[in-house]
Amino acid sequence: MSASALHATAFYTEVAAKQLVFTLLEEDSFPVLRIDGSDVVPFWSSRSRVERVRAEHSKYANHVIEEISLPDFLAKTLALLEEERIRVGVNWSGPRLTGYDVSVSDVRSNVAHRLRSEG
Repeated sequence: MSASALHATAFYTEVAAKQLVFTLLEEDSFPVLRIDGSDVVPFWSSRSRVERVRAEHSKYANHVIEEISLPDFLAKTLALLEEERIRVGVNWSGPRLTGYDVSVSDVRSNVAHRLRSEG
């Protein structure tokens, strides 16, 4: 299994268990990155993961870490991203900040699957 696949699996497992999602904000806005022709907003499954990104990538050093409850993420954040046709980056990591970016519907489906298997 690739590192990206492992990080994505960890995203769904940790989010279902902790009921929290983390991202970075700059001036109260999500960082929207253009990846292969699609807009993507990255999210992480733990504060330590996003803190590591801030420490390793000076571009994000001044961004604020935003903690989002899983219910708000599922109901509000994903609805906003879906409306704007923005994909979700899950647990991006490493020197080039890489990982999977997936559709909102896939995130919902994968989180729901984890919640069922946890619960």
